[in-house]
Amino acid sequence: MSKNKVITPLILAFIGGFFDIYALMYRGGKFCFLQTGNLIYLARDLIVSDYNNVLLCLLIFLFFTVGLVLAYLISYFLRIKNKERYVKLILLISIFILIIPNYFFGQTTNLDLSYLAVFMLSIIGGILLESFRTSYVSYTSTMMTNNYKLFVHSLLTRVLLKEKGEGRKSVMYLFIIISFLLGVLSYTLFYKYNIIRQQIIFVPHLLILVLIVLEYLDIKKDGVIYEK
Repeated sequence: MSKNKVITPLILAFIGGFFDIYALMYRGGKFCFLQTGNLIYLARDLIVSDYNNVLLCLLIFLFFTVGLVLAYLISYFLRIKNKERYVKLILLISIFILIIPNYFFGQTTNLDLSYLAVFMLSIIGGILLESFRTSYVSYTSTMMTNNYKLFVHSLLTRVLLKEKGEGRKSVMYLFIIISFLLGVLSYTLFYKYNIIRQQIIFVPHLLILVLIVLEYLDIKKDGVIYEK
């Protein structure tokens, strides 16, 4: 089993937690990945007639959908050209590029150009949900409810039915959840103590670069990339 199948879910879960709390605390007070939370905000803002925030929620949801569609189309066209192994590499490079606008805007407090950063993050959320769902286990890097359900299911299956593989899966789910929490905690601590609140995004940005390199090495190892 490739190390990527273990490392990738953990890194992406960290990034999922990091950018959701980053968007909530620094980019306009809305989630960029967790669309269930934004639908709750949308319903609340409709009731209290806060139409600016209603518009923001709708735009975030729209750009999240763009991410879903983009990831699907990239995957589709590469598969029909028998380039399936390049899908995750290209999507990781896309994510790396989409993070960049966040370096150029200060904290988002009003409907202004800084919301471009939020919208780019929302596209990333769609890409992650559409294309990074299976590895050593089936998982989501942006929503932990399903991961926790699968953790409990695997743990009980191991204990009651004595299936050894399920024990390893339960441990993997647990680490994914912990990694997500570490992502949330890391940005929250930097925000609380007013330490480079914006530029600290270089941490998840660097982690994406690590995944790009690992994915490239995996492709090269499998003989898909050939040196002339």
